[in-house]
Amino acid sequence: MYKYLPVLIIVAAQFPAAGVLAQEPRERVPGVWRSVPSAPGGGLLAERLELWRQRRMWHMLTAEKDYLFSGFEKRPGSHPWQGEHAGKWLHAATLAYEQTQDGKLLKALQETVRRLLAAQDANGYLGTYGADFTFMAQPENVSPAAIADDTASPKKKGTPRTPAPKPAGGWDTWTLRYNIYGLLTYEKFHPDPRVVQACRKMADLLIEVYGKGKADLTKYGTRQGISATTLLESIVMLYERTQDRKYLDFAEHIVALSENNPKLRLMGNMLAKGSVVYSGDGKAYQLMANLLGYLRLYQNTGDERYLKTVQNAWDDIQARHLDVTGGPWSVKTPYNGNRECFALPADYDPATADVETCSTTTWIQLNLHLLELTGQARFAAEAERAVFNSVLAAQAGAGLDWCYYTRANQNQRPYETAIKCCSSSGPRALEMFALHRIGEVAGGISFTSLTPGSAVLPEAFGRAKIEVTGNYPISPKAGIHFAQAAGKRFAVEFSAPSGARLASVRINGRTIVPDKNDRGFHRLNRPWKAGDEIAIEFEYLLKSHLASPTEGKKWVAFTYGPWALAQTTAKGEALAEPLVGKDVSSTAASQWLEAQAPNQSAEPIFRIKDSEILLRPFYSAGSKT
Repeated sequence: MYKYLPVLIIVAAQFPAAGVLAQEPRERVPGVWRSVPSAPGGGLLAERLELWRQRRMWHMLTAEKDYLFSGFEKRPGSHPWQGEHAGKWLHAATLAYEQTQDGKLLKALQETVRRLLAAQDANGYLGTYGADFTFMAQPENVSPAAIADDTASPKKKGTPRTPAPKPAGGWDTWTLRYNIYGLLTYEKFHPDPRVVQACRKMADLLIEVYGKGKADLTKYGTRQGISATTLLESIVMLYERTQDRKYLDFAEHIVALSENNPKLRLMGNMLAKGSVVYSGDGKAYQLMANLLGYLRLYQNTGDERYLKTVQNAWDDIQARHLDVTGGPWSVKTPYNGNRECFALPADYDPATADVETCSTTTWIQLNLHLLELTGQARFAAEAERAVFNSVLAAQAGAGLDWCYYTRANQNQRPYETAIKCCSSSGPRALEMFALHRIGEVAGGISFTSLTPGSAVLPEAFGRAKIEVTGNYPISPKAGIHFAQAAGKRFAVEFSAPSGARLASVRINGRTIVPDKNDRGFHRLNRPWKAGDEIAIEFEYLLKSHLASPTEGKKWVAFTYGPWALAQTTAKGEALAEPLVGKDVSSTAASQWLEAQAPNQSAEPIFRIKDSEILLRPFYSAGSKT
């Protein structure tokens, strides 16, 4: 069921030693696409946002004996990376408030910030470890046995799962990474010098321990230090906020340390067009989180090597490491670290390859930041595909539970209520995507996803009020209605989703053919007045996707427009294989699937010919693609 077949060849490359990465001039590279605040207006995305905002968002604040705060306020905490959740919650909840203006939520945000800042030590430490096991006390790994592995819940006596004097370590800097990220996200919308000062104190402590001539950050934590170097993005964010050059210098020092570690070397590997499988054991989530830092570094230095690092990694992931659901897949192999690490395409198996929700969220985040930088439609399409397939599948329909992992072929998704990294990441994907549905670019208004909603446009567009109507993406049709507009001329652009092409556009009932720009958007430029209607229809294409792993198995999956299709299965049910022995590869998908009447939710339904197996969108199925 997987469509990417080539085997990667790794190319070695030399890279400058530490201390020579900085290059002048240092001028910020602005993005070209800027989000315009909007409100979801019904439909699938609004439904799933509301489930998170009304259920899990509030559940997390009090669940599991005050889990978000207890590790900070009563050290040591009960889990090695317990500290990440407060920052992740702040990120998602801040974006939710920007779209809802919910007064109750604002108070919860303010209280969360207050409690975090109150838990910070005078030296800047804001973590969940006991004094003898903080990153200051153990700046580099003492032994592998002392480190909590990414995928293993510590069970031995004296680990943070049950507070004890000697907790397993390796995740203390990770906590500060998310503290700084979450607090600065909040402060961006709610300016507060106390928040900035708290972030400065954390960063200054990190510099004191890991700055030039000090301990090696890449020798702390798991997977060759790639978890620790995720600090990069947060440190650059602090530089952006303060313009204090020492934080930019520290960020580039982190890059230099990474390049001097032959088992990490993310930039050197990517500049040589190597594989994401090998840097930092190919740890997918953390590798992409590092890429977020490289992208911000490029925007703050103009150093093209940082951008090329991100571009080459994006090309590799998009071409070889995405599941048909749009999420990055991973699997344990002899050459990588664990089940959360990238693997070569030849090792793909839909029954064993995991899509970690944290990885999908970070992939979406990377695409949205690349959209901001470039305004290119391909990044919006990848983010949308991952949200509507992988993320919605990971969120239970009742809104409280989430999956840590999903697989293309699994009888039943393993939803759970517990606060874990992925259940704290998934909502961030929903909120980031919702905030990027409408934007301003090149003197026009850009729609990256035609999900229902509304927005009041900026002053440059006459404060026009627009409404997006229809049932997209369930339906391939959408409308843009100008509820208020004063005849101001500007461009409106939109793009076709993954797996689809534009079928027709009508303005006030008249068919037109829009231009398509070099960023991949269809663009309409004219004066807009109240009552104007744009009717857009896409053609969803039915496609088959093939994979042929080394064991000789062949897999096929089907997509319809942006939807990965899957059959609904029950726990313990035998999985039928109706296409075994058939030459699927040489015939069109339409020869194997027959369209059925939509279900009650108006979802597209297909039947595999000569069988009773029905396929529907992956997010709502059981699921087997």
